[in-house]
Amino acid sequence: MNDEKASTVRILVVDDEKEICRIFLKSLSSGGYEAKAVTTGGGAVSLVKQTFFNLVFLDIVMPGISGDVVLGNIKEISPDTEVIMMTGSLMSVGLMKELRKKGASGFLQKPFKLEEILEIIGKKGKKKQNKSLLSG
Repeated sequence: MNDEKASTVRILVVDDEKEICRIFLKSLSSGGYEAKAVTTGGGAVSLVKQTFFNLVFLDIVMPGISGDVVLGNIKEISPDTEVIMMTGSLMSVGLMKELRKKGASGFLQKPFKLEEILEIIGKKGKKKQNKSLLSG
């Protein structure tokens, strides 16, 4: 593992709502995270092929490629990337189980508070640090 991958928390936000992407980027950048945002599933898959992301916030309902398909693609390309699924509609237990089987690490209900995002990132960052300490 290279040092850059070990020291930088990279976050990708995938949502067809540009305002959601803007809020994420502004908040994450001011928090010192390296963050990128895309508004399509295809764009997300392309970026994951090029760059390792520790964490992806992925909208479930998007035009074109749906979030569940994108989730499968991301986990196939980058199994170590943690993916948090986001939705503005209620999720059934069945859907949540299906997404967990495909590799989803968690769920975020819209509208959400900035504190919720930072809490998720904080937990994932600590988990990442612990992995680095154990493998190093």
